[in-house]
Amino acid sequence: MNEKLTYCVAGHIFCIETPDRRLTSAILSNYAPFLVEEVDDKRVLFRLKGREEVDIPEITPSDTIAWNGVDYKMYHTPEGMLISMKKGDREHRLFARNDRKEMVCDLSLTDEGEAVFLNNLLRMAYGVTSIRVDQTIKIHGSVTELNGKAMIFLGKSGTGKSTHSRLWREFVPGCTLLNDDEPLVKVFEHEPVRVYGAPWSGSTACYRNISAEVVAFVHLYQSSENRLTKVRSIEAFSSLLASSSVLRSDPENRKRVQDVVAAILQRVPVYRLDCRPDYEAVSLTRSLLS
Repeated sequence: MNEKLTYCVAGHIFCIETPDRRLTSAILSNYAPFLVEEVDDKRVLFRLKGREEVDIPEITPSDTIAWNGVDYKMYHTPEGMLISMKKGDREHRLFARNDRKEMVCDLSLTDEGEAVFLNNLLRMAYGVTSIRVDQTIKIHGSVTELNGKAMIFLGKSGTGKSTHSRLWREFVPGCTLLNDDEPLVKVFEHEPVRVYGAPWSGSTACYRNISAEVVAFVHLYQSSENRLTKVRSIEAFSSLLASSSVLRSDPENRKRVQDVVAAILQRVPVYRLDCRPDYEAVSLTRSLLS
């Protein structure tokens, strides 16, 4: 009989059916802060079951992506969506039915060598399901938190997001790193926009089950001088959308992400920071996180 692992990330609950709870927990050690006890089935976002045969349909992929050494192929069929992941000579697959509530994969869920596949499949499964139930998006950024409020640094890989967050912790007493790669941002009807920690944080082991109010997004650009500029609406939308996780092959997902980005920008400003990696750059944004 299968055992079950239940996790809660940014208020969203998902379950994994596994033949060995201990082994799967070891593979997903970064999920440990998000582990919860039994919950009401009606609150479960999706369920994942392993050890299932998942066949590639005889159609052209809807999308192909190469990211972090993994090659992805997406297929959309009348029954649902299939994701193929290949790294080196290993390939694994996940199938999600149209309602996205029931998902199966060909992973054993007990092999440590499956860690990268299981993490990535769960990351993608979470992204395409959470936005269906409320206004939650996953973005690429580094989050600095101080006294319950957060600033999210955006920018292309290598532009210094992690460095700038580190400088904040060096020069601003009391601030902490909430997430360093893929935080979750949620819009509420009558409350401030909030950012949540996640089991995904890039190469930085920062897996915190906490949240904070978002007071600003800051898009970083390397420069020989330090300058902070508030970004106008169109540029702000483009900046945040480019940093958001979007399933390009799914028009519904794209539209939902765009709507959430627009809702966020009605409440939270976006700035451009041209900067050097020094104290002066931190001092320019210090007043934003008061």
